[in-house]
Amino acid sequence: GAGRAPMAQPGGDYGKAYDGGLPTRNSELDVTVLAFAQWLSEMKSRSNSSLQQNMAEMAIIRNGITTNNTELAEFKRNTATVQQQMQSQITDLRDKLTDAYTEIANLKKTKSVFETEIHAQYQGLSEQMQYKTLETETLKKTYSGTHQQLQGQILELQTEVNDLRLKGDDAHRQSRMTYDHSANKVTEVEMATQYANNEMKKLRSDHDQAVSSLADNMSKWNDALRELSKEFHDFQKVMNVNHMKLQSGIWDMQAKNGVSPGPEAAAAAGARMESAGDLAARSPQWQGQPIGQGVLAVPQQGAAIRAQSP
Repeated sequence: GAGRAPMAQPGGDYGKAYDGGLPTRNSELDVTVLAFAQWLSEMKSRSNSSLQQNMAEMAIIRNGITTNNTELAEFKRNTATVQQQMQSQITDLRDKLTDAYTEIANLKKTKSVFETEIHAQYQGLSEQMQYKTLETETLKKTYSGTHQQLQGQILELQTEVNDLRLKGDDAHRQSRMTYDHSANKVTEVEMATQYANNEMKKLRSDHDQAVSSLADNMSKWNDALRELSKEFHDFQKVMNVNHMKLQSGIWDMQAKNGVSPGPEAAAAAGARMESAGDLAARSPQWQGQPIGQGVLAVPQQGAAIRAQSP
């Protein structure tokens, strides 16, 4: 073994059996046997020690093997339990994977159907958008044309309004001239007779009423600019009628004062009175007024028109 001592040599003490002489054969054998016996004894003791040591080591190994066998059996049992659990989990995972694959397949089908529907809806919306875009472009073009037409019409209306305003100014000037001429004649008539003075007082009273009534209606004239031309012609006719009435009144006063008009003037006055009567019958605003009231109403109307015009 590892603790085995080196073998003793049988002749190690060979020189000790004799004292300086030649060794004998018996003494040589005895020494050899003795050395061999001693060596065997040492070998036996060493072998026993080595055997006991090996037995102790074998016991330790046996105990280790027993412990390892126990641990191995426990490990096998644990391994079997873990294997069963893993097998169960694997089975569950396989079932879950199968369900997941089935669900994924269903989702793929649903996704395909959904994508088809979405594509169809997108296509429809795209077509609608194109249609709406074309419709919007058409509306823009139509609106542009209409806007230009309206701009042209507005310019034409502005031109017409300016023309009517100029005509109104001309009418105001003519009315002013007529008013001045009529005022001069009325002044002469007032100086000629007291009767005419009394009539003029009545005319002033009626004129104030007519002015107040006319002031209430002047706000409507701004909305009636397009009818101003027609009203101007009617106004001229009414002025002629009033002039005829005034002339007839003057002739009546001259007749009362002893001044007789000529036959031609009387015939012309009769014709004019007939035409004035027809116009007065067609013009309700002059019905029911005395002869002199219309004379003052006409100039005051002209002044009110000039005040309302810009």
